Amino acid sequence: VNDPAGVPIDSLCRPSSSPQAITAGCIGKDGAALTDSSTACESCGSGFFLFRGGCYKAGQVPGSSICTKTEGGRCTTCKTEGSYIFQNKAATVTLGNECILCSDAKGADGVTGVAGCSQCTKADSNTGAATCSACQAGYVKDANANVCKPCGTGCSACSVDNTDQCTACLEGKYLNGNACIDGTGDTCGQGKYADPTTNECKSCATETSIPECTACTYSDSLQKPVCSACNSAEQNKLLKKNTDGTTTCVDANGCKSGSTHFVNDSSDKCIPCNDTTTGSTDNDRGKEGCMTCTKSSGQAPVCSACLSGYTGTDTCTKCADNCATCSEANNENRCLTCMTGYFPVDATDSQGKRCVPCDDAASGIEGCATCSFSGSLACSSCKPNYKQSGPADSVICTKACEDPTACGGTAGACNAIVISASGEMTYYCSLCGDSTKIPIDGKCVDKNTNANSNTCDRGVCTQCADGYFLYMGGCYNTQATPGNLMCKTAEGGFCTAAANNRYFKIPGASNQQQSVLACENPVGTTVGDSAYVGVEDCAACTAPSEAPSGAMAPARCTACSSSNKKPSLLGSGCFTCAMDGCSHCSADGVCEACTSAEQRPSTDGKQCIACNISGCTRCSEASKCSQCSDGYRLEGDTCVSTGPNLSTGAIAGISVAAVVVVGGLVGFLCWWFVCRGKA
Repeated sequence: VNDPAGVPIDSLCRPSSSPQAITAGCIGKDGAALTDSSTACESCGSGFFLFRGGCYKAGQVPGSSICTKTEGGRCTTCKTEGSYIFQNKAATVTLGNECILCSDAKGADGVTGVAGCSQCTKADSNTGAATCSACQAGYVKDANANVCKPCGTGCSACSVDNTDQCTACLEGKYLNGNACIDGTGDTCGQGKYADPTTNECKSCATETSIPECTACTYSDSLQKPVCSACNSAEQNKLLKKNTDGTTTCVDANGCKSGSTHFVNDSSDKCIPCNDTTTGSTDNDRGKEGCMTCTKSSGQAPVCSACLSGYTGTDTCTKCADNCATCSEANNENRCLTCMTGYFPVDATDSQGKRCVPCDDAASGIEGCATCSFSGSLACSSCKPNYKQSGPADSVICTKACEDPTACGGTAGACNAIVISASGEMTYYCSLCGDSTKIPIDGKCVDKNTNANSNTCDRGVCTQCADGYFLYMGGCYNTQATPGNLMCKTAEGGFCTAAANNRYFKIPGASNQQQSVLACENPVGTTVGDSAYVGVEDCAACTAPSEAPSGAMAPARCTACSSSNKKPSLLGSGCFTCAMDGCSHCSADGVCEACTSAEQRPSTDGKQCIACNISGCTRCSEASKCSQCSDGYRLEGDTCVSTGPNLSTGAIAGISVAAVVVVGGLVGFLCWWFVCRGKA
């Protein structure tokens, strides 16, 4: 490692004077003390071992994946079972080179690995190259030689006969025929889209089940592709946008005036009466809250009835959240009837009604999904994973995995929350009431049948075997349900890749800690003295940065489950934001960004307006900018680049970005060079 940030301790770069470096016994050449410019250890103390310039603690991740036995700061037994490492059997082994990476073509003491190799066995003699049995991602094994051949650009797997012919792609790349591309714009080709769930370019017509679909994009919130253009020239089809965000292709008969949609003036789109963003002019835009409308060519649509949750007719104004009908707009105490899943209670001002969920903690029924109220509350259906019993008009909901036949009947035993790709939340066993059973794949099984060497006792698991990962008290297999809903791959007992963007991999987690979490999981988990938690109502997210000691880090939300909510630009929450065309909103319901690249939020953030001006973040009216981003200044109604004379905000932003990038590189390089090694 050649980095001024410090010395590698357990794969992280630590300052040479840090408690971690001192505890590890990291010292310089010939026993010399470390200096501020030291970048490697020359020897380690008791309980640690030296490996490629770093000190690793025996018996804990990541040291446990390298070495199983140590003595005097040296590894005496490498972890070679199905591993990426092998034991150096040279007559004289230099300190720190007891274990050789299968991919280390340079090696030490006359012993080497094979470039690009991921699994191997030591050479038959005590010197020479190891025998490679499997190659790293981006390489392919030559069947006739002890060689891993590098694949073409972006490939994770390729043909051994032609390494430029990809069969699978690295993360962030997409397989298109035999090539791996970045998937941006139209790089997948006409009629195709980049599918992030399989890292492939797929046919829009096939995957949307709409034969006339000629273009589409993948929707994070819907977890599937959505058609964006139809074959209007040859088949005279219109793109019909549905209120749930999906689309389809219809003929003119499927978009009649007076219904919930209207045909735009250019006759290529069937637009919902409440869609205020799709059209480029007022004549082609719907009205907020409108359910049915009529449209004449060259004129704006006229609303004839409002959607549930709005009041009025030709002009619709929004009721408070959860009200189906109301006597006064935007007042939670003036509800007349409630949305499905809610029931009326007395208003806080005692002059009307407000709507609360059927499972409201104060006055609802636990586990109830839909209900009715006529003098008293009665549940009509239960939420997922609640056992339903009793008469149809007054059902009883019992959390299914607290049934005596499931988790042992122990209260609070089924808190392992698993969220499916469609967003359905299901509970599994996090604890087994019977101490002879353990939670595997969310179910309590006999401890004696645990053939996969998961470490579990007294009804809970604390460490999992290879191919399994620890999650909320149990061990889950990535090849079985529900484990495959959360994690795609697991190595050494912890999740290395989330199954989809409904989950994120927890930074810094080990195989003795929970390593994956759902974007909207409200329970969260701890890693050391830091905590990680999901974001309420979040449907897709990315992992946060590693939380500082004693702090909590939420997921960075990129899409919300509820159609009337949008994530903030920072991804810190999902906020009520019913305005059409807005992609991101702040906590006070102000629009921060628009879905269309042709639009910008208004100055007050209450709508998205046509204003495609480079560098502009807000507009006062169509094509008139009122606020510019950093690196631009406002001149009249447009934004002008400030060029090399960067604004204070821009300089601050670059400084922060630099710190983040350097910090990320420090951790990554320490791991890559110290723990994995250069290929």
